[in-house]
Amino acid sequence: MGDVSSETHGALELIARCLSGDPVATEEFQQRYGELIYGYPRRVFRVPTDEAGDFYVFAFEQRRIFRRLRTFEGRAPLRAYLLGFVLDDLVLEWKRSERELDTVSIEALNELPDQHPSTTDDMAGTSKDTERLRALLSGVETSKAVVMKLLYVEDYEFTPADIRQLGQVSGRRAREVVVGIDRLRSTVREREAGLKRLEDAVDGVHAWIQLYERRLRRIADDLGSLPPAAVAAERLRQERVQLERKLQQRQRQRAKLAAQVQRRKVTAPYKEIAALLNTSVGNVASQIARLRQELATKMGRADLQARLGEPPDKHDKHDKKVHR
Repeated sequence: MGDVSSETHGALELIARCLSGDPVATEEFQQRYGELIYGYPRRVFRVPTDEAGDFYVFAFEQRRIFRRLRTFEGRAPLRAYLLGFVLDDLVLEWKRSERELDTVSIEALNELPDQHPSTTDDMAGTSKDTERLRALLSGVETSKAVVMKLLYVEDYEFTPADIRQLGQVSGRRAREVVVGIDRLRSTVREREAGLKRLEDAVDGVHAWIQLYERRLRRIADDLGSLPPAAVAAERLRQERVQLERKLQQRQRQRAKLAAQVQRRKVTAPYKEIAALLNTSVGNVASQIARLRQELATKMGRADLQARLGEPPDKHDKHDKKVHR
């Protein structure tokens, strides 16, 4: 290790701290290599910008990227090692996991209920999630919270303090910030409309499937009451073959549409958030990934407190004593 440069030695120490779960080290790693990691699937695999953000989150979830860096010995710069030995395999693993999510089993789809949940129920669930996120963000400093608010821009009203913070970060005037927020909202509304069209298409295809299945059951009953050699029985068997073919086509169509619905995003694009903030997309992805981790920790703690019936600040006070 004597010939290892100070830069490489520093990278080894940083990886060790990241593997130990040090959040400060993780943030430092993301600041150094976030752009490289975020941009890799876009440059090499031509992945769309928003999906590159998904890869970035995947890479840091469960410390996947750090586990792959355990074999790094410092014989080459860390950037070269990431490009040559880590990121390619990590993208392929991410792609495999995406395919597993997108592959919808026909058997599972056949069990879709005839009646879909009411819009009121859907809105109630969404409202609860939004309120919970609002509550969590209220305990986060403004400089962090505004980025998440931009991501879920349709669910938030921006306070004067938010506008000032965004202006300071981006170097824009308040009016320019407000115009940028409105532009983000317009993009999200377009995405929501696209998702609604896809969901309507799924409903339409599902209705055809139900119709074919009902007719096939009726044919089976009719065939049971006819002599096999009857002309009517032969016509029914021919109709059954055609219906089974159409049913399979519709089932494949529904599976494809369901996968598209699953992939569809109704949040603001990272690229447009970065443009508003006058920063890079990789920097936005890093900030969102770190804040998601922070909120996940807070959410877990809040759930525990709710079960134990403890006041919200009890653990926080304990943590402060420990850190002292």
